[in-house]
Amino acid sequence: MRSLASSLLIGLLALPGTDPEKTSFSVLASFTYTEGMTLPKEVTALDEKVVMISGFMRREVPGGGPVHDFLLINDGCGCNGTPKMNEIVFCTLPDGVSMDVKPGIVTVTGKLYVGESKEEGVVVMLYQMDADTVL
Repeated sequence: MRSLASSLLIGLLALPGTDPEKTSFSVLASFTYTEGMTLPKEVTALDEKVVMISGFMRREVPGGGPVHDFLLINDGCGCNGTPKMNEIVFCTLPDGVSMDVKPGIVTVTGKLYVGESKEEGVVVMLYQMDADTVL
């Protein structure tokens, strides 16, 4: 297992000369989502871009110990109740990298993918990210 320092280094090496585009949940969650809708232009413009976004880091599945995949949740939701579909970014760390879930607000940088992802015909996510750094 790689250390957090090597994870950060990998993230920096993966982004040579690329300044991430800063975005926020005020953009990603700025609309009322309904399945099958055309997503707003300001959201689809972020598809496949390297972005930086802040929110709460939460486990995708219950348990303890380091994670390879996690949810980034809207920092404006206060983590009360169930977040809306457009208030969650499903994040995956690089192969072989895992880390402990951090308390409080974190900033994640990586390549964002925008669009409905379905499993068995049901939308399960709108936003996915290949996370390079978590600070």
